[in-house]
Amino acid sequence: MIRPHTPSETPADKPAHSGQSGGVWASPWELDHDWEDAPPPKKRRLMKEDEAEAPPPRAAETKAKAVVQPMQTSRPAQEAAVPNVAPPLRLANAPRLPRASAEREASWSTLVILSMGLLAFVFIVWLYLDDPVQGADEDLLLRRPVDQAQTIQTPEKLRKFLESIVPFESTALYGKPPWLWDTPTLARIVQSNGAALDNLRDLLEDADWHPAHAAWHITDPCGDPRWHQALRLKQAEAAYLSRRMQEEGAFTAAIDLAELGWRLEQIWAWPSCYERSLEAQTFAAQTLADLLRQTKLPESTLRQFQRQFNVCQPGVEMLAGAMNAFYVHEKKLILGPKSGELLDTMPGGVQLKRPGRLFFKPNETLQHFAAAFRQLKDEVKAPLAHTSEVRLKDAPTSEGAYQPNSSGRVYFHQRSKPYTRLPAFLGLVRARGNLIITLFAVRRCIAEKKTLPATLEQLRAFNYLLDVPVDPYTGAPLQYNLAHGLIWSVGNDLKSVSGMPTEPPMNDATEPTVEIGIAVAGVAK
Repeated sequence: MIRPHTPSETPADKPAHSGQSGGVWASPWELDHDWEDAPPPKKRRLMKEDEAEAPPPRAAETKAKAVVQPMQTSRPAQEAAVPNVAPPLRLANAPRLPRASAEREASWSTLVILSMGLLAFVFIVWLYLDDPVQGADEDLLLRRPVDQAQTIQTPEKLRKFLESIVPFESTALYGKPPWLWDTPTLARIVQSNGAALDNLRDLLEDADWHPAHAAWHITDPCGDPRWHQALRLKQAEAAYLSRRMQEEGAFTAAIDLAELGWRLEQIWAWPSCYERSLEAQTFAAQTLADLLRQTKLPESTLRQFQRQFNVCQPGVEMLAGAMNAFYVHEKKLILGPKSGELLDTMPGGVQLKRPGRLFFKPNETLQHFAAAFRQLKDEVKAPLAHTSEVRLKDAPTSEGAYQPNSSGRVYFHQRSKPYTRLPAFLGLVRARGNLIITLFAVRRCIAEKKTLPATLEQLRAFNYLLDVPVDPYTGAPLQYNLAHGLIWSVGNDLKSVSGMPTEPPMNDATEPTVEIGIAVAGVAK
């Protein structure tokens, strides 16, 4: 029995549905109440008619799900129902592109490139950060015994002497030899610096300066800018005493300069002390050259001063030993306490770790210093090393701002420059010293025998010289001209032009020359 039912709306008036109801597929007949009320035979007949009218499935869609068409309703003919067909699935036997293999090849290439870039980055970082192990340097270490004295007073006395110096009244006096100053100026300079001269005499009276004591490492006593004035002051004292006809006092003042240089030569704590020692020897030699060319002292007095001056002369062996001390000094500056040296001998008393520098490799830089000082030690004894600045072999260039050790190379070039000039400076000082020793012997011969030696070899025969001093530039005897009254060295250019007198004496490094001063001495011609 069919229940009477009047639908509120016809199927044509029903809204279109997507075929889904709460996420589950709903049959289109479930939407029609007439279908629900129809008897079973009628439902089977309608389903067979729909299956007969449905198009056969395509061969490529055999595995696709069958789609059930909705029941035909009494819609107008022009409004044919559109079957709700699911989109076709991807065919199982459809050809595929080789995208997976291409992606794998691209990923491997990217991985290789990134790996190579990472290796390059690690290598560059290693170049900049890796520092070679410190090399052997036993041949450059000091062989000096450590001074065990509790305290010493010499460094304090030296500081007191420098601080007591009164500046000169005019800066023009610094560049002019004191024996060319007028007498009133000499008197004012010497009298105003009486306390400083007394302090220097007190300093030189100390029998032992303890040059190997750790107290010298606290501060640099020779880096004071007043040293040039101190040496010039001692020259002024000698010139002033000579003007007052006090020749022995004038010679004593000049010998004090040579002794001061000899004392400073033994202080290896600071490289500047060796430079000051050579400067003091230069001032002493020039002062003695001026005094000897006009002296009237007897032979015995001149012999005493000659011996004192000869003892104070610098030697090649002393510089060779000092090179070891200078290397240790540079090692302390770079490594600090890690250098293995005593903590109380650190330069300036600094015991803290040295600050790091960018692009600076301590061990590699120290190896450059070790190679440089080994070469300097070997060439100090060579005559040609006295002619010019030593050129270091295999020294790294300072070019390249971003090299792994660029800062270390710049530091090496700046610090090694003063050391390469020391052999040439020593050669010039030794040439001047040998000229003064020879001049002492000639003046002794004049004072005692009232005659000039025909040759320098005669001075040894007369016992005025134990050995004839040689020219450090050639190893041969010095040049002597009796007619012109000159004694000279060939100089650092190794050429002789028969002597070149200068003022102050021996001021020309190409041919240092001293005048005998025959006319001033008043000897028979």
